Amino acid sequence: MADSKNMLANTVCSRGQLEENQYVKFCLRGGKKRVLFFGNSITRHAPKEDIGWSGDWGMAASSADKDYVHLVVKALDEKYGTVDFCIAQGAVWEGNYHNVDEVLEKHFKSARDFGADIVIIRIGENIPTAEHERSSCKPSFEKVVAFLSWNAEQVIVTDLFWNSAKNVVFKEVADEHGYTFVHLTDLEEDERTMAIGLFEHGGVAHHPGDFGMKCIADRITEKL
Repeated sequence: MADSKNMLANTVCSRGQLEENQYVKFCLRGGKKRVLFFGNSITRHAPKEDIGWSGDWGMAASSADKDYVHLVVKALDEKYGTVDFCIAQGAVWEGNYHNVDEVLEKHFKSARDFGADIVIIRIGENIPTAEHERSSCKPSFEKVVAFLSWNAEQVIVTDLFWNSAKNVVFKEVADEHGYTFVHLTDLEEDERTMAIGLFEHGGVAHHPGDFGMKCIADRITEKL
């Protein structure tokens, strides 16, 4: 698999110019399927020296090809020959979900215009845990999925790697709209899934390491 810089290169596609920004990156290789990943730092985190993170992929994976996104892409390449994919870093929505319409239109129009055949939504850990926050998050999350999946043959929604108190929101949305649901929260119970001891910063270290990323990818690919 090409290195991360090449895989995420901006390009022109048959459906028109897809513009990258700090939240949305594309890898277009003339694939037979298009796959969109929408997530937070577990999906992609840009370098941040002050916390000891130098990668530009799923946080705490040792390299781009070891994060869950690229592992799922590898599995789909084996199934379909080649897939095109988009990585949308949606943490800006987690912090501003009350303004969902503005966030989507301002930052994620190109991800929508990608017209993905498969949409994988793996997000939510950074949303506040208060009961009123969980309930008000649900309609916002429904808008996110609908916005990104207008062309999709399959939509996969996962629950959370941490903060399981909010899982009900994602499970309900998946069940009510017929999306494929993937359970992940039990992975946190096994410290082997995290990068503890590999990074000095506790926030980075509690992200899924290579084994955790593989566990996430395996559960997603089982449902594809």
